[in-house]
Amino acid sequence: MKLKDFRQKYNNLLQRFIRLFSLSSVAFVMTACYGCPYAEYDVEGYVYDANGNTLENMQVVVRAYGSSWDYPDTVYTNADGHYRTIHRLTSTGGDCMEVIVHDTTGVYVSDSTHISSGKMKVKDKDSWSTSYSMRSDFRLKRK
Repeated sequence: MKLKDFRQKYNNLLQRFIRLFSLSSVAFVMTACYGCPYAEYDVEGYVYDANGNTLENMQVVVRAYGSSWDYPDTVYTNADGHYRTIHRLTSTGGDCMEVIVHDTTGVYVSDSTHISSGKMKVKDKDSWSTSYSMRSDFRLKRK
């Protein structure tokens, strides 16, 4: 009788164990195979001084505005004062991007802007992802 009880308990435990890992395996495979919805934000522009001269080596930070889980992208302007980054957000990206320009030389005052979804141009869209493009130019004032 004890052996029969042991086998029954063992079989029940084994069945639960198999069910548990079968469901989690399916969930893992679904995520691994299909990924997460995402949005890409192609942000570019120029940084100028007050006289319209382009500024090189200005730090430009792009992030989802109001999102505490987003990791910002940081790029620097080239010799022509141009910057560009493609910022990818998984799942819901939010409806506003923040672009912040910091002067690396200490001569100019930092500046920022918010770009709402209404000002973003849709480049490409399908059922899984959306690509937006936006431009934001800055004129920095001296300190």
